[in-house]
Amino acid sequence: MPQPTDLQALPAVEKMPVSQSRVRGNCCSLQRLAITSMAVVTLISVGIGSYFAGRSQSPLNQEMSQLPLLDAAAAVSDEKYSIATGIVSEEADGFFVLDHNSGLLQCNVIYPRIGGKFMARFSTNVNEAVGTGAKGSKYMMLTGRAQFPRASNRPAAATVVYVMDTASGNYACFGIPYDRVVANANRPQQGAMILLTTGTANPVIDRDNLR
Repeated sequence: MPQPTDLQALPAVEKMPVSQSRVRGNCCSLQRLAITSMAVVTLISVGIGSYFAGRSQSPLNQEMSQLPLLDAAAAVSDEKYSIATGIVSEEADGFFVLDHNSGLLQCNVIYPRIGGKFMARFSTNVNEAVGTGAKGSKYMMLTGRAQFPRASNRPAAATVVYVMDTASGNYACFGIPYDRVVANANRPQQGAMILLTTGTANPVIDRDNLR
């Protein structure tokens, strides 16, 4: 049987309250949970980044990046005026204004190189072209694309403007004689729009040709 002196030589065991032990255990569990969550979020982020990186290099996206950009134009009309925009040069659109009261059609173009001032002006009167002339006529106007060969003595701008008289259904197409050489020299230019062709939304039907 061990003597009391032997018992006294054993190291004393420090006792810890039960509540403090549970707190330390909970802290360790929360730390492990936080580390695990961060690892999961990191893996998900890496996976998403790899997915989109792979899609950006896909043949479909490469083909779409090579598609030409579309050039947008706009047109708005009310009782007194119609306005529209259309590409006139590589640097700027033309701003088209049609006065319904007088039939005056104007196209103004800015020169971006000299601060964006209106330096090119073209005009015509649409009344004679569409067969009207009554005061306060009602019109609709929009622009379109027409790429004429440069050696054909046709309008240099790739945009044409269409004007329609809503009362008669007659319409006309005008070109803009925009001079790129003059514009590149930052010199002002002006002139008359070119009447290209006319038509009507109410054609006379030739019944003999239908037989």
